[in-house]
Formats: sequence, C-alpha cells, structure tokens
Amino acid sequence: MILAGEIPPGAELSQVELGRMVGVSATPVREALRQLEVEGLVESRRNRRPRVPAFDAGDLDAVYCARVLLEALAISVTVPAMSSSELLDLRADLDAMRAAGSSEDLTAWDIAHTSFHTRLIFGCEPALRRQIRMMMSRADHYRRMSVLSERPFGWRLGESEHEAILCACEARDPQLAAVLLARHLARSARAVLANLAADRDPVSLNAALLMVGA
Repeated sequence: MILAGEIPPGAELSQVELGRMVGVSATPVREALRQLEVEGLVESRRNRRPRVPAFDAGDLDAVYCARVLLEALAISVTVPAMSSSELLDLRADLDAMRAAGSSEDLTAWDIAHTSFHTRLIFGCEPALRRQIRMMMSRADHYRRMSVLSERPFGWRLGESEHEAILCACEARDPQLAAVLLARHLARSARAVLANLAADRDPVSLNAALLMVGA
C-alpha cells in the first residue's frame, strides 16, 4: 500500500486501522511495521505513531548511490553465468513491461520491472542480493511519488534502457551491462529529483557513476 501510494508520504500509521484494512490482528501488523522500518519505508517516533517518511532528497541520493555501486558489481558477476533460459526470462519480463506500459497498467508494470531487475543481480551472493533488494524497495518508495508524471514517456524511455541492458547481457558483456544499468538507475533518480526537488544536486550519485565508469 505504501509503494502503490495508497498510504501517502507523511501519513501516520494506526496498527488498529491497518489491521482492519488487511484483515489481520495487531501482532502481524506490528511485525510488518518493524520490517518496513528496517527497509526504510516506515519510521518510528518516540511516544507517537509510526509514519511513512516524507520525501528526503538526501536519502534518495544515498539510496541510488548504493544501488549504482552494488548493482553494477552484482550484474558484472551475474552476466557471465547467465544461461540461455535466464536470458529468455529477461526478455519475457521486458515484453511484459511493454505490454503493461501500452495499457498503462502500473501494477503489472511494477511486477515485471521488479522481476527484470532482480534477474540482473541473481548471480551475486545472497547477502548482497538482500542488501540490493532492500535498496530497491526504498527506491521504489521515492519513484512512486513521481511516477505518474513520467508516464507514458518515462516508461518508453525506460523500455529502451532496459532493452540496451538486455542486449549487453545477451552479448555476454558484463562491463557494458554494468555501465548501462548504472546510467539507467541514475536517470531514474534524476527524474524523481526533477519532479520533487529540482534544485538538489545528487552529489553521491554522481560520484558513484564516476566510480563505475558511467
């Protein structure tokens, strides 16, 4: 609900109300809130209800800096070991994104998009995958704050970037794949900043791009 924008940034979270909305007791709601706090999607406050964090340009810069560095490493490890069937699965995800983009089905697009990016880093160590997935979730929280203003242009641009990344994977070129993925992530971050904090310079993100040669 947070990622879909049903619970907006800055909203206070009532365990009772959340339990009523999803049909569960307070115990699983408390556990879910603790996990979401670890992932950066919820913030706790002393003697007050937890809430969904408001937009934080500095945090977005840090999140995408981490994604560029970690995912560039992960894809460079993954690409050499990709099987033909795994490449076909990536192609299927991209086709699904295109179909969802054509019909402006944001839910279906998100599912295919997450699957595509997850496959790109599947060859790295599980501990690194867990860190990356956490950063992906936090990035999605910010991306969803501005995604409506990007479509359909942003989706078409993203499709061309995903196509280029996939072609680099099919060519078994991990260095090119890493550079293209880093540039794609940076473009996504800058699109969010353009909508929500146009005067902010993503210093950490820019430094990360230099480090990976992008």
